[in-house]
Amino acid sequence: MSLVKIKEKYQVTIPSAIRDRLSLKVGDVLEADLENDQIVLRPKMIVDKSEAWKRLFEVMDQVHSKNDQFDPKEIEQDVLMAINESRKRKKA
Repeated sequence: MSLVKIKEKYQVTIPSAIRDRLSLKVGDVLEADLENDQIVLRPKMIVDKSEAWKRLFEVMDQVHSKNDQFDPKEIEQDVLMAINESRKRKKA
């Protein structure tokens, strides 16, 4: 366990062992949260929304091209059934 000191403007330095293990670089984004009176930092990735949608549609096109023998309405019904079953299990 490493000790860190709060500096001006409430800044702290993340120990190098932790930075290395998480491959943190200058400019990376961390989510700060408070859990059970402890400060928790989680690495986060900022994704451009338009790029994410573009990539999603590319993947969907690949899936559709490999599964063109299936009826899309049937697939949608199967997905909805799976979602409903999952929700029921979570409530139980």
